[in-house]
This record gives sequence, structure tokens and C-alpha cells, in this order.
Amino acid sequence: MEAIILHKQGERVGDLQKGLSYENISIHSKVWRPGEEIDDNLLNANVLIIHCISPDFSILEAIQKIKFKKSSATVVILDENQNEKTRGVSENLGADKYISQPVSFRNLAFELKSLVYKKEYEKECHWLRAFNIWLDLEHRFVKREKHVIPLRNKEFSLLEFFIINRGKVLTRNEILEYVWDRNANFASNTVDVHINRLRKKIDGPFKDKLIHTIHCIGYSFGKNDEN
Repeated sequence: MEAIILHKQGERVGDLQKGLSYENISIHSKVWRPGEEIDDNLLNANVLIIHCISPDFSILEAIQKIKFKKSSATVVILDENQNEKTRGVSENLGADKYISQPVSFRNLAFELKSLVYKKEYEKECHWLRAFNIWLDLEHRFVKREKHVIPLRNKEFSLLEFFIINRGKVLTRNEILEYVWDRNANFASNTVDVHINRLRKKIDGPFKDKLIHTIHCIGYSFGKNDEN
């Protein structure tokens, strides 16, 4: 996966580049100068990371220029200081994700890869499928066999994440990073509570159980012979 960091002159992003490269992301940096146009070569990257230091968020004008080019690249705002105004401006301009520091390189890389993977799925079709489960990404409903299963938003996102990562062992932190806002307040058992609700709806009425608890680690999704 290829990512490019856009940053203002004088900002140090060497540690960020080094950290993400250890997570198997090909990472480069480009100085952003106010008013400058987006180089078409940058738009070939999977992810464009806009490095921002709140409350100076003038670099966010880059989002508009990227969107004007109709680029399919995922646009992520990495804010060195959590700032609700920066978050709001980012979302209004069309950024795919706002992330504030501190965040580990491992979790950041995981978040970036998940965003890109999800976007690739959505480009191909409006459905995700695993075993006898179908997710309609456009209308946000779920079927297992011939049964339509009503899910709440977080439950839908959980199942989506499980299907994308079927067969993998997912930690609770990884699940939190994908499904919840990392900066939101939530109880320590939030993941377990929501997964138990999802499990009752997805696995409860069916013979084959797909959601599995991995003791002391987290969860996995798949048939027993895959885990």
C-alpha cells in the first residue's frame, strides 16, 4: 500500500514515515504550500495523509483540491492536537477520516489499511459476502440464508469489519479503532457488549457459529475449521 504525507514547510514527519514503513506501508512526504495545485502524480497513492497542527488548519484547503480532481485516494487528516473545529472543517470538506494524536504507528497503519480495503470493496460492488451472510452496503441491511436481520449501526459496522477480516484474530483495540471514534468516551466492555448483541442476532438462530471469542485477545470471524 502506498501513502503520501502532505505537510507544511518545516514540520517534522520523519518519525511518522519511519513508523509507517515498519508497518509495510510505502510512505513518502510532500511539502504543501498554500495555494498550490495538487500534483496528479500524488493522486495515484492509496492514501493521502494531510498532516495538520491545530488550530492552524490552513492546509485543509488541500482536501478541496483533491476532491476537485475526483481522486479515488483515501484522504486522512492526522492532527497533532485534537481540535473539534479542525475535525468539523475536515468532515465538511469531505475527508474520509480524522485522526488525532497520540496514536501508535501500528494502530494508525491498521486504520489506514482498513479504510483503503473498505473503499476497494465498495468500488467493486454494493455487497459484502461471507459464507451465507450478505451485507448490502448501500441500503445497510443484512441477510443470512433467507432471513433479513435488522442491525443497529454499530452492529452493522462490526459485522462489516469481521467480514473484511474473516479468519483473522482481531484485538479489542483494533475493533474499537474501526467501529468507534477513538476519541469518544466509552466503557471498558463496550466491544464485548456490542459483539454479544451481534452474536445473538447473527449466530443465535443458526447452526454454524461464525463469531468466536479468542481468550485474552479478542475475536475472530469464520467457521470453526478456519480458526
